[in-house]
Amino acid sequence: MARPPPPGFDEIQRQEVNRLFGHLVGARLVFLPLVMGFAVWLAFTDPAPWRRLVVGAFVPVALLFFAVEALRARRLGIERLSIPLNMAVGAVGSSLMIFGTGGLMSPFACLMPVLALLFGILLEVPLLLGVVGLQLAALATFVALRASGALHLALPALGLGGSALLTWVQSGVLACLVVAGAGLGRATRWVFDGMVRRALLAQEDSLRSHRERASELSALSAEIAHELKNPLASVKGLAGLLAPALPDAKSAERLGVLRREVDRLQSILDEFLNFSRPLVPLALGSADVGALAREVSALYEGIAKERGLELEVRGHAQSRCDPRKVKQVLINLVQNALDASPEGALVEVEVAGGEDGARVSVLDRGPGIDPAVGERVFAPGVTTKPGGSGIGLTVARAIARQHGGDLRLDPRPGGGLSARLFLPLDPGRSEVAA
Repeated sequence: MARPPPPGFDEIQRQEVNRLFGHLVGARLVFLPLVMGFAVWLAFTDPAPWRRLVVGAFVPVALLFFAVEALRARRLGIERLSIPLNMAVGAVGSSLMIFGTGGLMSPFACLMPVLALLFGILLEVPLLLGVVGLQLAALATFVALRASGALHLALPALGLGGSALLTWVQSGVLACLVVAGAGLGRATRWVFDGMVRRALLAQEDSLRSHRERASELSALSAEIAHELKNPLASVKGLAGLLAPALPDAKSAERLGVLRREVDRLQSILDEFLNFSRPLVPLALGSADVGALAREVSALYEGIAKERGLELEVRGHAQSRCDPRKVKQVLINLVQNALDASPEGALVEVEVAGGEDGARVSVLDRGPGIDPAVGERVFAPGVTTKPGGSGIGLTVARAIARQHGGDLRLDPRPGGGLSARLFLPLDPGRSEVAA
C-alpha cells in the first residue's frame, strides 16, 4: 500500500501550482493581445466570411474572459475552479484560433504541444485527459475537413498547402507532440511532487527524532529538578535551626541571605517543574475571576507596601475555568508588574466580563517590553528581569491557551505594560496538553 502523503503536502502542492498559474496569468496578459492581433490579421487577409466570423467572434470574447480572470485572481486569489476553467477555455480557444487561421497549416498549430505541457503540469489526471482529448479531437476534425474538402482551411496568404499525405503526416506528428507534451508535463509534476514529499517526510522524521530527544531531556531535567528540592529544603531547615544560636547580628544577616536565596532557588525549580511536565487536565468550575484577582492582591499587599507601591483591583466577571490555574497565572502577572514598577507607582488589575468571556488586564508603569524581544518573551528561557528564570510567562500563556483563551503583552499608553488575559465563558473541548 502506498504511503499516505505527509502533513502539509497538499497545501504546499496547491500553493506552488497556484503560484505558477499566477505567473502564467501575468504573462498571458502581455503576449495574448499580440497573438490575437496576428490571428485577426491572418483571418482578414482571406475573403472567406466564415473565417472572419470565427476569429472575429472568438478574439474579443477570449480577451474579455482572460482579462476578467486576471482581475479576479488579483482581487480574490486563485480559487478552486480557476485553473481547470482557464485550462479548458485555453484548449477550446486555441483550437478555434487554429481552425480560423489555417487548421493544420496555421502558424499557431505549434502551440498545441506547449499548451499540453502546461496542462500536464497544472491539471490532475482526469481533467488532463479531458483537455488533451479535446485537442486530439480538434486535430481529427481538421484532418476530416481537409479530407472531405467541405471547408478549405489553409490560408492563401501564407502560401501553405499540402497533399493529403502531408496532412496525415502533419496531424500525426502534432498528435504525438501533444501526447508527449502532456506526458512530459505530468512527469514534471510527478518529479516536483516527489521532491516535496521526500522533503516533508525527511522533515517529519527529523521532528519526530527531535520530539523524542526533547521528551527524554525534559523527563531527565524534571527528575533532576525534583531531586534538588529535597536538599534545598534541608538547607533551609538547618539554617532556621541555626539562626537562634548565632552570636552576632552580622552572622544572622548572612544566614538570612542564605535562606532567601534558597527560597529563590525553590521558586525557580517549581516554575521549571510546571513547565517541563505536561499540563494536567483542567478542573473546571464556575469562578469569579475578580475574586481570584483580589486573593492574589491580598497575597502581594505586604510586598507592595514594602516597595512603596499601590495595588488596586477593580471589577468582577464569571468564567468557567480552573480557579487554581487561573490564580497561578494572575500571581505571575502581578509579580511581574510589581517587579517592573518604580516606587510610588500604581499597579492596576481590571476585571471585565463580556458575552464571549472574562478579561483581566494587569497594568503597570514600568519600562515595558523591549521591542527587540517582542513575542519571544513567551519563549522558554527568555526574560527581561535580572535573575529571572524565563519560565513564568511561558507557563502562564500555556495555561491561558489550555482554557481556550490567550495571554498578550501590549505597550500601555503613557508608558508601561498591559498584560491582558482572556478566558472564554466555556473552554469546551479546548483543553489540551501544551
